[in-house]
Amino acid sequence: MRARKRERRGNIPLLLKVGVSLSLLALLLWRTDRSGLVKLLFSLDLPFFSTAVLLYLLGQAMCTYRWQTLLEAEGIRMPYLKLVGFYFEGMFFNLFLPTLIGGDVVKGHHIYQYTAGKEASLASILVDRLTGLTSLLGIALLALFLGGPSLRDPAVTWPILGTAFAFAVGCVAVLHPRLKPFFEKLPWGRFAEKVLGFYQALQRYRGHRKALGQAVALSVVFQAMVIYSYYLIAKALGLTVPLGPFFLLVPVVIVIAMIPVSLGGLGIREGAVIYLFGKVGVESTSALAMSLTWFLLVILASLPGGLLFALQDHQRKAADRHLG
Repeated sequence: MRARKRERRGNIPLLLKVGVSLSLLALLLWRTDRSGLVKLLFSLDLPFFSTAVLLYLLGQAMCTYRWQTLLEAEGIRMPYLKLVGFYFEGMFFNLFLPTLIGGDVVKGHHIYQYTAGKEASLASILVDRLTGLTSLLGIALLALFLGGPSLRDPAVTWPILGTAFAFAVGCVAVLHPRLKPFFEKLPWGRFAEKVLGFYQALQRYRGHRKALGQAVALSVVFQAMVIYSYYLIAKALGLTVPLGPFFLLVPVVIVIAMIPVSLGGLGIREGAVIYLFGKVGVESTSALAMSLTWFLLVILASLPGGLLFALQDHQRKAADRHLG
């Protein structure tokens, strides 16, 4: 009975996010030309869209290599294909877990078990996330600087600056070497030892400058691939928007969509796309079609991770039945 109650309580955040996403989407659909939206979506050019999906998948494969580079900096060597499986499972759970941490919990569970409890394996996931956010926020801040008056809007500027400030403070708090005495005094026994080992692994990454530099460079390339995928979706919908605005606007959209109150950013992202691309002449129906098509792309790219998780879950249950 208690387990059922805990399970129900655990479902509440997910249900709230679904409610937020559906409410925002309903509002946006109510205010747009629904027949025009359907017409646009059904006119999707499949070659352009397929290219966008493949480019996004290639970017995720590159991010897996980034993660492998960070693991190898700590002397942890793992088969690339095994990491690809972990990464794509994380992508699948990105659709349901808070956007800021995404499927990192799932990846962390897998990598921690696979490496027999090495704290550095968990630290690699956090460092991987930090390098990705560093490049994304850097591009978003550059976009605010170069975007001129069209982007210097409080509704855009403050979320970006606030996120960048919180990120900087968080990095200092987590990575500051003076925190070591605090972790050494934690009174939680073996768990405290694990926390200290995790912190020490993070500190060691400060000395892996080559690996960090490669990770940041790969993150910048990945963000460029994401931006170009957005552009290909616009082409697939027949929109005549030049490439330049995408490099200014898409990073801002991604940062805004990180606010962890909706399902995979659905609803918040669409509102941001409509608002921001409206500043460069894209009308709301076209902007909404572009954002919904992007969400479709993410779902399709994440399906391999869901299928892999389902297959492994089936194998685990079959093994349990066999042992039983």
